[in-house]
Amino acid sequence: MSRSKRLIISLLGLAPLLMPVSLHALPSDWQQEVLIESNASDMDRRSGTVIYKGNVILTQGTLRIAADRLYILSDGQKIEKIVAEGSESEPATYEQQIEEDKPLTKAHGNRIDYYAGERRITLRGDAELSQQGNQMNGDLITYDMDTETVKARGSQADDPEVPAEESAGDGRIRVVIQPGQLKENNN
Repeated sequence: MSRSKRLIISLLGLAPLLMPVSLHALPSDWQQEVLIESNASDMDRRSGTVIYKGNVILTQGTLRIAADRLYILSDGQKIEKIVAEGSESEPATYEQQIEEDKPLTKAHGNRIDYYAGERRITLRGDAELSQQGNQMNGDLITYDMDTETVKARGSQADDPEVPAEESAGDGRIRVVIQPGQLKENNN
């Protein structure tokens, strides 16, 4: 088989892994192409896993995820989960405009798990979520975009969801709410 035919077959094999992520916060986001830039990548077609390494940046519409390593897990048809890991010196970061006419939602953590179909993000290790000037910090933060709910935990020595090496801080969460935000959200 010629080299060009092998290349075409290899690229066709990548197609299911590179299909739109459907990370649709804004309706236009999921209709846009996914662009991933990195220094290197490894693909395992059988397991549906692609690993991007070194200064990784994923963009799709208003979505931007930056990490040292990025894992994309696919069922062969669509992306199920994206795992972004930071480096020792920089956390993984996430930002996306969730609603039109609202500012970007921003987050960072040692690890970010993005569950595409569920529209849920879990931030682990020195995690922070900020939206419209409000901010939440903890060791484990889960943000559900559909229900607009956030759950947070501080560091817990016996918490199996946050490995000890990712735990930071004094074991408590920290929340900053801007003046006027409570009143606006309760109306």
